[in-house]
Amino acid sequence: MKLPKRDDVDRIVDQIDVTRIAEHFRNPDRPDARFARSRGRQDPKIRRAKGRVRTAHYRNRLDQAKRPSTYQIGMALVISLVTADSESMSRSDWNLVGRALADLQSRGFDLLEVKGSLRKLRNRMVDPADRRNSSPVF
Repeated sequence: MKLPKRDDVDRIVDQIDVTRIAEHFRNPDRPDARFARSRGRQDPKIRRAKGRVRTAHYRNRLDQAKRPSTYQIGMALVISLVTADSESMSRSDWNLVGRALADLQSRGFDLLEVKGSLRKLRNRMVDPADRRNSSPVF
């Protein structure tokens, strides 16, 4: 079998395309077949505003459920640490404090500065008279 010439091939392809467009067009009223929404670009201000709304909604749900955030749980643990005296802490409490300090150090924080921050918080939270009568953790 002999192959058609280049001009004949182009003419046949053009005829097929004309037939496809004329007879096999897509219905513009067809159902939406997209499974995922378009990830088109948004102005950064709009994206940040939407993020603020999501955060506010999340915090509202926490408030309604009376569920603390991880920040609030962490602060409660820190307050209990700085207000405790060393005699009231068990071996497992000391182990927990040691792991927390090791984690902060591995993240690049200076342990002296961490202990200084805890000391400042203790000075604000514990009455001076109580500080004199107990041996502090920090």
